[in-house]
Amino acid sequence: MEGTTVMITGASRGIGLALASELARRGWRVMAGVRDPAGVHGLLAAAQSAAPGSIEIIPLDVCCDRSVRSAAEETARQWRAIDVLVNNAGVFPEEGNETLEELPLECFAEAFAVNVVGVARVTRAFLPLLTAAPYPRVVNMSSRAGSVSQKEDSRYYCYSVSKAALNMLTRAMAAELRPRGITVVAISPGWVKTEIGGPKAPLTVAESALSLATTIDRMKPGDAGQFLDRHGNRENTAW
Repeated sequence: MEGTTVMITGASRGIGLALASELARRGWRVMAGVRDPAGVHGLLAAAQSAAPGSIEIIPLDVCCDRSVRSAAEETARQWRAIDVLVNNAGVFPEEGNETLEELPLECFAEAFAVNVVGVARVTRAFLPLLTAAPYPRVVNMSSRAGSVSQKEDSRYYCYSVSKAALNMLTRAMAAELRPRGITVVAISPGWVKTEIGGPKAPLTVAESALSLATTIDRMKPGDAGQFLDRHGNRENTAW
């Protein structure tokens, strides 16, 4: 919906950048959270092609309490509320094909620090701004790799385990925040050509972002706690 305000973490590249660009083109006010403000060439280009002032770049490292708190304070100075928080920042710390014996165990800590704890940290910091919105939504960017029921191989140990934990976090936050009017969902963006998805993925970031933007715009309270695909369908995903 035009005029909607959104904060997107991890917005300097990949799906985050494409989603920021797509929502800005639709007339949304985009707060683009980036860990390294020096690497925002794509966002600057997107801002130039969208409506003036539609993309605001904000330093935000999801692993740093001070950075997240500062980003929330900066957002609050500009806006009374934010309508949508997209927890998009994520890491894939392993190669993906390691055996349990080969896997560097510190990769688990890295995956959880960003993909799980980072989501909890950012959501908590932005709760006051979300609560002030008429129809607040929290979107946690998950993955089918986090599906426990569909896991049939041993690939992506750290990434898949962290996304399974993110799905559980989504369920817990949805249960707590639903009475406060905040709708929390997990969404799989599909298999996308990014640094994580790789070149063999069938979707471009623009294709994924196009459907994600429509789904986020159409989200309703009944979706709370659900694991959706990029089109907003529940039946195509499994926990």
